[in-house]
Amino acid sequence: MPPARRERKKADTRQAIVREAWRLFAERGFDVVRVTEIAEAADVSAKTVFNHFATKEQLFFHGFPLLTEALRERPAGEPIARAIHRVMPSLLLDADRARLYLGSRALRTHALELFAAQEPELAVMIAAETRGSASSSATRARHSASSASPAARLAAAALLARLRTVWESALETAAAGAAPRFGAELDLALEPLTSLGAHRGAGASARHKGAERQREGAPEQPQPDGETRAVGRPSISRVAALAGVSATTVSHTLNGRRPVAERTRGRVLAAIEELGYRPNVLARGLRTSRSQTVGLVIPDLTNPFYPALARGVQDVLGAAGYDQIISNTDGERAMERAALEQMIARQVDALAFAVFNTHPEDLLPVLDAGIPVVRLGGRLTQPGVDIVRSDDEGAAATATRYLLERGHRRIAFVCGPAGEGPAAERVAGHLAALAEAGLPGDPKLVIHTQFSRTGGEQGTALLLDSPQPPDAVLCANDIMAIGALDAAAARGLRVPEDLAVMGFDDIEAAGLVSPGLTTMANPAREIGMACARLLLNRLSGTAEPYTEIVVPARLVRRTSA
Repeated sequence: MPPARRERKKADTRQAIVREAWRLFAERGFDVVRVTEIAEAADVSAKTVFNHFATKEQLFFHGFPLLTEALRERPAGEPIARAIHRVMPSLLLDADRARLYLGSRALRTHALELFAAQEPELAVMIAAETRGSASSSATRARHSASSASPAARLAAAALLARLRTVWESALETAAAGAAPRFGAELDLALEPLTSLGAHRGAGASARHKGAERQREGAPEQPQPDGETRAVGRPSISRVAALAGVSATTVSHTLNGRRPVAERTRGRVLAAIEELGYRPNVLARGLRTSRSQTVGLVIPDLTNPFYPALARGVQDVLGAAGYDQIISNTDGERAMERAALEQMIARQVDALAFAVFNTHPEDLLPVLDAGIPVVRLGGRLTQPGVDIVRSDDEGAAATATRYLLERGHRRIAFVCGPAGEGPAAERVAGHLAALAEAGLPGDPKLVIHTQFSRTGGEQGTALLLDSPQPPDAVLCANDIMAIGALDAAAARGLRVPEDLAVMGFDDIEAAGLVSPGLTTMANPAREIGMACARLLLNRLSGTAEPYTEIVVPARLVRRTSA
């Protein structure tokens, strides 16, 4: 097939997937629709859906315009603050999509990732404007992330966190059927630029716009009670008047810091429901010492295990009034250290991290900042750091014993880069099970590669092309195991007759590939929930001095082994 025709066919398939997905989302809601149902409706395989979209959340946001993309195309000389005022309305979802988004914690978690991913480029833009060199989009494109000063990176991080809050507030207005208006909240969100002096020349413009808004009847300044008045938006004062109480009593009812009589509380809640009042989290956060955010540092957003973990974290945090900020590190120590620094800059209230190369000294700045820390996986023992992990060593031993019971003797292990972390724990469990069976561990059968499908394929190919290939391959995660299936298929090997393949995690794709992947179910969502509960206990001062929570894994038998 000619390349041009092949690309058109791929584009048509992608469009069909998006079209059918949105039809199903509109009919039934985002969270309940499964990838297999989307695939069936689009008349493709689930594997084809995953080839186009790594996650269902990516499918939802397909075509969603990013702030940095819009800023990249702004006219030469236009200040960032003025450009943001201009482009923010174009970044909104329509009313139907806004309602779907607001009703799904998974989508809200993914939006956090989308905003956080724009930080490096926005920092470069801010740095260029501060230097007065943002004369054209071509000039801006020549700057690298390394050209952004620490102050610019901090401003970008703070600005994106604030803009996301303003964006979600506008979506709530749109979902209610009203027209969102960006007024004082947006000016308040732009304060990180003001602190840098980055929007020189925009101040007069912002004041001019503020005067225009006042002439139009839209008050500009945030109110003392922590909410911003806007046209059609109920205030805390209106809630108090309707309930027959003071604004202070309404505030106490909402934040729970002081007791409120049950009858009074009922009147306040009824007034809130009648008026549709929503507190302004942005203004409240500026007034208190807490950001109501928790940082989550993970190695690979494209691995479905981690979105499931993030979902578990958000399920618990959301109920407690917290949001999470997610940072991806690709498992590299330099990026892990940078992510920790960014979380300090964002003033998160607590931090969870699933990383493989962090050293104890890397965490000292976080601990010195008084931020509670939970490590996800591994056994890094450090004062002030709690741990929530799966039983990686025990699970790997169980998997290896399962393969031994099925008659396999040359069992290879394809794992991630050598070092401390869950992969090291799993290798240890694998070797221990071999030793129990009286089999020596062959170093040539342990391959270190990347935690990816390509890494799994390359590592397995190296084993299969060796003079003494294995008869079974155990992989450190399901994504790598799918790569192992690719390597076997490329060599005409039957699975499991010629080569048994096992994975870890039991992601959704494990049950969709052919043959179905036998794996150790690593309960990602439960781990995330346990982590979030521990962090909340630590923030409230009710946690033990040191806590380690071990979540057991279980064997899931399918047909690959």
